[in-house]
Amino acid sequence: MFLVSMFLIGCLAGWIASTLACILLAPVTFQGIVHCRHCHHVFPRWSHWFRPWPLKCTSCSRRDSLWPWLSAGATGAVFAGFTWMLIRANCQSIEEVQPSGSLTTGRLPFHLWLIFLLVLVTLTDLLDYVISDIVVIVGVVSAVVLAVFSGELQMIHVWVNWDEAIPGLRGPYLPTWMDQHQHLHGLVWSLAGMATGAGLLWILRLSAQLVLGTPAVGFGDVTMMAMVGAFVGWQPTLCIIALAPLAGMVVGPVIRWITGRSFVAFGPYLAVSTLIILCSWSTIWRDWSLRTVFSHWPSVVGLVAGAVVVLTLLLLVVRGFRSLPTSAMRR
Repeated sequence: MFLVSMFLIGCLAGWIASTLACILLAPVTFQGIVHCRHCHHVFPRWSHWFRPWPLKCTSCSRRDSLWPWLSAGATGAVFAGFTWMLIRANCQSIEEVQPSGSLTTGRLPFHLWLIFLLVLVTLTDLLDYVISDIVVIVGVVSAVVLAVFSGELQMIHVWVNWDEAIPGLRGPYLPTWMDQHQHLHGLVWSLAGMATGAGLLWILRLSAQLVLGTPAVGFGDVTMMAMVGAFVGWQPTLCIIALAPLAGMVVGPVIRWITGRSFVAFGPYLAVSTLIILCSWSTIWRDWSLRTVFSHWPSVVGLVAGAVVVLTLLLLVVRGFRSLPTSAMRR
C-alpha cells in the first residue's frame, strides 16, 4: 500500500510538473495545457490543473496531446520505484553514513523533491531547450536549507579517508568536526556539491567553446548541476557527470526519434544519470571501490579530467547528430 501511495503521489507530482512546465514556457510554446497546440486558443485557468482526458479545444474542436498524462504516469512509476530501491533494496546504505532518523521521513522526501524538480526541468528542456532559473533557485535554496536543518541527508560525508583503514581493526578516517557539528557539515556538504556541479559543467562549457566553436552546453545545464550537486554532494555529482555521456548514447537517440529533432537537450541526460546514481549508490561506492578513489586526491583529479574528456567526445557526437537529416521537426 505504501508503494501504491507513492505511485499516486508521483502521478500527482508529474501532473503538476507538466502544468508548471507549460506555464513557465507560455506563451513561447504551445503544448496543449495553457494554449491549444493547433489554434493557440488560450484555455481557462481552471483547466490548466483540472482538465478532462484528453483536453478538447472549444475553439477548433481538436484534441491535444496526451503527453501530460504520460508524464504523470512515468513520474509515478519513478517515485514508486525509487521508494522501493531506497527502503527495501537499501540502494544508498553504506557503512560510513548511519543516520539516526528514518530514511522514510528524511532522505526519501528530500530525494523525491529532487526528482520532482528534475522532471520539471527535463520537461522544459525537452519542450523548448529552457531550464528555468526560478526552478533552479528554489531547488538550490531548499537543498541547502534542508541539509543544514537536518544535518543527516547526505548519501556520503563531505570527506571520508580509507587510506588509514585497517581491516578488522580500524575503519575509515572521518574528521571529528563533522560529528560534532552536523548542521555545519550539512552546509559544507551541500555547498561543496553545488560548487562541483556548477564548476565542472562550466569548465565543460568553456572546453566546448574552444573545441567546437560553440558553448554547446547551455548555462541552464550549469545551473541544473549546481542544483543537483546541492542535493547529493560532490562525490555523487562527479559520478553523475561522468555517467551522462553513456546516458546520452542510450537516451539521446530515443528522444530524437520521439521528438523528431536533430538536436537533443543535455538536461535529460543529466537527469537520467542522477536517477541512476541515486538508485545504485551503495553498489557504486562499496562494490566498485570508489571509496578508495575519493580518498585519494590525485585519483579525484583524474576522474574529473576523464569526465571532461568523455563529455567533450559526447559533444562531438551531438554535433554529428545535428548534421543528420530528420524526417520531422516537431516542437
